[in-house]
Amino acid sequence: MASSPSENDPLLTEDKKAEEEESPSPTSDDDFMLTFEDHFSLEAPSDNVRLRNNSVRVFSSGTQQFQIITTKNDLKAKVTSDGSSGLSMLRGWYTLIAILMMGFLLIFCLQVLLFLFVSLVMEGGLSSNQNLNVFHLMGAILSIPYFVYGLASTLTMASEFVSDTWNGHQFFRSILRWSPVFIDWVSFLAFMGIPFIVMITKMFQSSTFWEETALTWFGCVAVYFCLFSFCVFVFEIWGALELLSHHPKYALLDLNIGSVREFAKRAILLRMKHSYSGCRTRTFFVEGAQALPTANESYEDTENVDTEFVATTITLYTRLTQWLPDKYFFEYNPPKRQFNIEDVLDREVFVTDATWSLEKFFCRRAKARSVMVVNGESSLTDAQVWSSLICACLGNLLIIVLFAGFLAFNGVNTVGILVLTALFIFFNREAAKNLYKFYDSYNDTLKKRNPNSKNSETLYQISETHRVTRPSDKICWILFGCEIFFLLVFPFWMLCDIGNGPIAHLFALLALFSAFRHYFNVPVVLTELGNLEYLDGKFIRGRDFEEPTLEDKAEDWLEKNRLSKIVARISQGARKDTWSNIIAGITVIFFLLFLAAFGAGSNNGSEADTSNLLHDFEYKPLPNTFKYPTCSLTSDFALPGSNETALADYTFLAGIAYNSPESMPELLDTWFGKDVAQDNNELVEEYRSGLETDSAVHYKLITFPKLNPEFAIVDIRGTNNGWDMISDAQLWSAAWLAQAVRAVLPLGAIWSPIIDNVVEMIGVLQTETLRHVAFYVQTADFVDHLKDQNMFKELRVTGHSLGGGLAMITGAQTETPAVALSGPNTIITRNTLEPKVSLDSLDKYTFNIIPDRDPVPAIDDPAKNYQRINCLASPSRFVDCHTATRSLCDILYTCGSGNRPVLCECVAFGYPEPEPTGDRTFKRACKAFL
Repeated sequence: MASSPSENDPLLTEDKKAEEEESPSPTSDDDFMLTFEDHFSLEAPSDNVRLRNNSVRVFSSGTQQFQIITTKNDLKAKVTSDGSSGLSMLRGWYTLIAILMMGFLLIFCLQVLLFLFVSLVMEGGLSSNQNLNVFHLMGAILSIPYFVYGLASTLTMASEFVSDTWNGHQFFRSILRWSPVFIDWVSFLAFMGIPFIVMITKMFQSSTFWEETALTWFGCVAVYFCLFSFCVFVFEIWGALELLSHHPKYALLDLNIGSVREFAKRAILLRMKHSYSGCRTRTFFVEGAQALPTANESYEDTENVDTEFVATTITLYTRLTQWLPDKYFFEYNPPKRQFNIEDVLDREVFVTDATWSLEKFFCRRAKARSVMVVNGESSLTDAQVWSSLICACLGNLLIIVLFAGFLAFNGVNTVGILVLTALFIFFNREAAKNLYKFYDSYNDTLKKRNPNSKNSETLYQISETHRVTRPSDKICWILFGCEIFFLLVFPFWMLCDIGNGPIAHLFALLALFSAFRHYFNVPVVLTELGNLEYLDGKFIRGRDFEEPTLEDKAEDWLEKNRLSKIVARISQGARKDTWSNIIAGITVIFFLLFLAAFGAGSNNGSEADTSNLLHDFEYKPLPNTFKYPTCSLTSDFALPGSNETALADYTFLAGIAYNSPESMPELLDTWFGKDVAQDNNELVEEYRSGLETDSAVHYKLITFPKLNPEFAIVDIRGTNNGWDMISDAQLWSAAWLAQAVRAVLPLGAIWSPIIDNVVEMIGVLQTETLRHVAFYVQTADFVDHLKDQNMFKELRVTGHSLGGGLAMITGAQTETPAVALSGPNTIITRNTLEPKVSLDSLDKYTFNIIPDRDPVPAIDDPAKNYQRINCLASPSRFVDCHTATRSLCDILYTCGSGNRPVLCECVAFGYPEPEPTGDRTFKRACKAFL
């Protein structure tokens, strides 16, 4: 005789089983007495509207209302909306401003990390002419954990702020619990009222009214966000204190000055034991369950567990603590359950035939409790289950193929692709294992299915963590002292010692708030307690043991609702994990970049090969076609000996800035003619030797002693190593990120008038010492030095990539004409420089050559004078458009080569063969290159 499914169900108590045996099966709806009780996960408490013949229970979420209409004989459920297109437009506008604020907050966070590492290099002993300071190095490195934690938490709150703005500030209402009338009026003033008053007032007074309005708008929303974040912080700590006061292992506590020490002791010990205990985690499927999952129930020894695939994880750290004496680490026997936050918050999602979709299955959260109905009413069909499995297999296969394609696109050879792809598959093998586990458990459920049962059966995955060992109280206090000193006190001390005041003070602020949230941590307390029932409101009302009134119960619900939202959306959850991974990943990238820079150091440039420069061939401008209007620039920019090839001459000089001083005579002679141009490396080195602080920037001084000794060009090298990448990021990362924020926002261009102001605010993170060793400072000082000494009457500046950007900054600051090739621009960045650069100076003294699809000159907004040139590189290889040689070929082909040589590489870049002026064929002349 087949057994009833309930006999093997761990979710039913003995009393419940007995009741089920006495009652008919299946259970009918009439056997339940319906009472409404709001769960704390609701967005807001339900409202009950009593009418003459029925009542309506209203559950609100955003602009949606779920209504349960009760009559004498039945229940009716329906969903309706109280939104409108006008409301959507208004909230959409509010949300856009919130996203703008969040975008610049992200820029600020990335600049914090960047300037931390730049400061580490420049002031901690890794830059030129300085000795390595180990303590400064260690202090900066040890500040990283609190920076990552604090910045990720800030961005998590910003994400919730944006979401809450779209939802009408429901989250803010629930945590603040002030009058909704007051909160809505404050929100209106911040997001609309005050900015509109400023705009209307300024329209009568100033032509720049929109810039002032936009700054006011941004400032109001930023202040509102700060209020939002502070309230979240206060009530998060408050919830932790209330839970700690009711911890079953301790005496009850009231919040007063005398109990602060006891609260701190409880919180710190609980945090340290949670962090340093050795744990065992078991993951398995529960098959055929006929009741809701229960948070405090352990399933690992029940009959419904798929014992074939129980995955047990015990870390090496846990095994190590088991070997230590009990006076250091106590071993539990049996292990102690450590509850899961998903279970504590009672968040399970039912997957039925109506709620199933391929996207939901493939993109589900790894930690989410998805309860799949596999038998009975509303169960998934076989087609849905098999579609889920096939979709998951195809999705993972596509990810693997995409990874291999990415490697191939970046030039990795076949062996490298196979090896790296195999490693990628190996490190992601758990995905395939989990799919097979699900498939096997589903088949097991089908085999055990009772066709006569009308009760639904479910399938879900459980992950249970048990604490195997815990540190002694003494060890906890020692570890706590080490954390405070090495992760808080020592880094702050070192950041102050190296003169990085803004970063040091920001670290102190972030570390203070992060330390409170880390040690007074709600999720840690909840993993100990297992539920929110200890949040009973007595912490606020006082210690009375009378039966709670209806008002008390409502207060208790509000407390649980508030804390559950903070835990689910701020303290834990997908947002926090995502931002933590993003900030940690960016930190790792910065760290690897600086390690590479430190390991490789700087260099003087590469050796030259002039065999690709051909004088017996030429490009002539095509008849009846337009040349670039700036092929010859103006007479003021013409180099001695030629006017018609000025654009090509500057492009060539910008490109050879990467070459070593030893190669320069041959390169200059081949291009300009014998002894026409000269690299004055001795003069540059003499100037640099007299500097107190030297930077890693490289530049040359090109003169023309025979044709015009009064003419000289300062030639600045572009990005060539890790040091140059540091300068790129230091100068232009904020501008590039600001452009990205503007680009992704609808109508983002309307915020252009304030972008430079906001970037300037972010630039306050730079210290005076950091500005002093910035690359442009030395190049501008060198140009000023040449002018002060009256060495040359005509002075020009040029450079490629980073060198081009530095050339434009140098030219604008010293009022010296500058021609850049593929240089990042300076409109947004100009106010972060020291001294600042005016728009007028950029328009008068700078000129940028911008190849099509070149990503570097797309950074920052260009000034008025620039020339766009063609690029024949493949659309998928747009980075190739940044090559100086390719740009030179395009200019020579379009403008004509005149009396300058042509390059063998031009044909490889897609340009026609040049016309011969001698007896050699092009293939013979360029045999080595073709």
